[in-house]
Amino acid sequence: MQAGFAKACVNPPLGMPMEGLGQQGGIQAIHDDLYVRALYLAHGGEQVLIIGCDLLFFTRAQVDRLKGAIGRAVDLTPRQIFLNCSHTHAGPRLTPWSYTGEVEPLYFAQVEAALTQAAAAAKATPTAVTLEAGMARTDVPVSRRKVDAAGKASWAPYRAGPVCDALPITLVTDADGRVVCLLFSVSCHPSTWYELDVSADYPGVATRLLNAHFDTDGALFLQGCGGDTKAYTIAVGEDHWRRGAWADVEQAGKDVADAVIARVAQGLTPVQPDLAACRFDMPWRLEPIPPKDWFQGVLADPDERPERKSWAEEMLARLARFGSLPQTLPVGIHGVKLGAGLRLVGMEGEAVAEIGALLLDYYQTGVTFPMGYTDGAQIYLTVSHMREEGSYEVDSYWEYHVPAPLAAGMEETMLEALDELKACGID
Repeated sequence: MQAGFAKACVNPPLGMPMEGLGQQGGIQAIHDDLYVRALYLAHGGEQVLIIGCDLLFFTRAQVDRLKGAIGRAVDLTPRQIFLNCSHTHAGPRLTPWSYTGEVEPLYFAQVEAALTQAAAAAKATPTAVTLEAGMARTDVPVSRRKVDAAGKASWAPYRAGPVCDALPITLVTDADGRVVCLLFSVSCHPSTWYELDVSADYPGVATRLLNAHFDTDGALFLQGCGGDTKAYTIAVGEDHWRRGAWADVEQAGKDVADAVIARVAQGLTPVQPDLAACRFDMPWRLEPIPPKDWFQGVLADPDERPERKSWAEEMLARLARFGSLPQTLPVGIHGVKLGAGLRLVGMEGEAVAEIGALLLDYYQTGVTFPMGYTDGAQIYLTVSHMREEGSYEVDSYWEYHVPAPLAAGMEETMLEALDELKACGID
């Protein structure tokens, strides 16, 4: 197998709006740099580019544009470009998510240029490598869905709640034993840092510490299935989440790095390279779409938030143009097989912990990276019982410009998609 790695900085300009935690005011400082990182792999006539971004997420339309630009630069198809975002909330506005503002076109162009630069540099410097992989565990994620005796969920720490505690690791080394790239993934929201200073949050800390320990520049974080979790460092018992400080970010990142270092020290398993990639859309069903007059009621309600009114306005415009709204939401699933028993499986949404657990249960052998925030983010990817429990993950569908919540039955949709992935070589 041949591999190359490169990265490029994507720090935004000061004054630009932030996105992710409702911070008011423009960016005041860069606490730590944001990067896009690219790992290029080639083996047996196949090529794959694995990209990690210290950014919140992209829309589907933006991913189409970015993959087009990257693909032209390195002659790869969208199937061969795996694009994951760390989901740091301490970053710049990238999308029209939640109707809070428009995308700054010059910054998006900056990100596009950085991605194509990193991709081209990674492909231009390949070297013969070997792969090793292993699975660690992490205590960083805590569920943020506290379910009461009545079966209703609220936004609070719930230490007994489900989390995806997997910490998969892949070490890519050259013939001299130097680390070309270290892939690692944690399933936990990087929403610890609430200031007007840009930060990659705990994934940035873990990346910095791992680079120093392994004498490399190639540590590459991939965000897992942590849509409904936050870092334990800001959990106040099971009462509430407190505003994070830099020490909280540093501690969470150190915990992740320490777990990776300890697992590598135990010895990883050599992996026989076998490269394959597959991507397609899963049709996630929606609840029945409200009638036109319901959206008109939202628009006319003086107590509704301006953002919700903008959503209703958009749905009415779609109805006027197309005559109906879709009953299903196409959600991408992207699989990359790196070798025997080693695969990445990413989903185009904010996948909750139980989706990650389902995925890990499906692939019972080897090492699996279960991931959300891959090739965009369509909606929170929840599970059936959450429909009755409610709370933000279920009720936020409108922020993603979707006309209705997801219907129950998500697990069956996922299992059918995993069967299809396996059939196309992601085994």
